Amino acid sequence: MELFNRVGRVLKSQLTHWQQQQEAPEDLLERLLGEMELELIELRRALAQTIATFKSTERQRDAQQLIAQRWYEKAQAALDRGNEQLAREALRQRQSYQSHTEALGKSLGEQRALVEQVRGQLQKLERKYLELKSQKSLYLARLKSAIAAQKIEEIAGNLDNASASSLFERIETKILELEAERELLNPPPSPLDKKFEQWEEQQAVEATLAAMKARRSLPPLPRKNHNC
Repeated sequence: MELFNRVGRVLKSQLTHWQQQQEAPEDLLERLLGEMELELIELRRALAQTIATFKSTERQRDAQQLIAQRWYEKAQAALDRGNEQLAREALRQRQSYQSHTEALGKSLGEQRALVEQVRGQLQKLERKYLELKSQKSLYLARLKSAIAAQKIEEIAGNLDNASASSLFERIETKILELEAERELLNPPPSPLDKKFEQWEEQQAVEATLAAMKARRSLPPLPRKNHNC
């Protein structure tokens, strides 16, 4: 809807000027098409930026996940050698990367939704641009008729029914929010929050360690008798 809002603003500022200066209405449509082309460029840039941010976060998530898996394997190796304390320390490292992976996964979900939103807005604006360009002669005839009939305010009002907020500004604001979230995924915790976080991480480490030890203590599967 920002397209119609922009058209309305341009019409309001230019129609009276044309009457006074006898400027050709053709110039209006050319100017409007130019404005829309700039909108399309900005929106395509916004889409490219949101996709780049998404892919960057996705790579970070995958890297954190891989490191977490490697620490798990190190913990398993330490436990196999009877060094339970070293295994516990490795699992603490793994838990830290695992938590970061989960936070990045949550951010990815939000970024994926934003990419789809921006893509949808771009497609809508492209359709409106092509419609105006393909029906330029029709719009020009209506514009000339409106100017001749002194219906300037009526036309401008009809074209100004959209929200006054800027689409690109909203997109840019959301991108900045996501980039800030990527840099600081969580606000600084209070001392008590930190204690609970450490306690929960320790519980997760102990649970993982217990599961690993339980798997090691399972009896081997009986061999099948092939003599029957």
